[in-house]
Amino acid sequence: MGDSAGPRVDTPAQFSTEIGGHSAQLGSVRALLGGWLADHGFARGQATDLLLAVDEAAANSIEHGYRGAGPGPVRITAVVEAGLLVVTVSDDGCWRTPDPTPVGLRGRGLAIMRAVSDSVDVETGQGTTVTLRVAVAPA
Repeated sequence: MGDSAGPRVDTPAQFSTEIGGHSAQLGSVRALLGGWLADHGFARGQATDLLLAVDEAAANSIEHGYRGAGPGPVRITAVVEAGLLVVTVSDDGCWRTPDPTPVGLRGRGLAIMRAVSDSVDVETGQGTTVTLRVAVAPA
């Protein structure tokens, strides 16, 4: 993954943001995280895949996590550590079990996340946390 030089892993900086649970805010998250990924040397194609996965996770938090309760916070963090890009998307809402048979274009978020990540973990209980991991090669 990444360009021939690979992502730079010499900077321990962490990306972190919180949105108020409105889908209109996802564009700014994509722009901010996309800039952070570019600053860390991720190739455009790899960054696009990662942004898609993060967008799916955040959209799921917004749409399903707070259903019936109004909007709530969604937190997104990213850090490169020990050769892995680790991105978390978390909320304080309730987990909604995905439909086992997606209809049309809906219900494919976890499949998309798994297609572009090396691993995807979902923790539920006190809110939901989705953790995406992608192996990176040192520059």
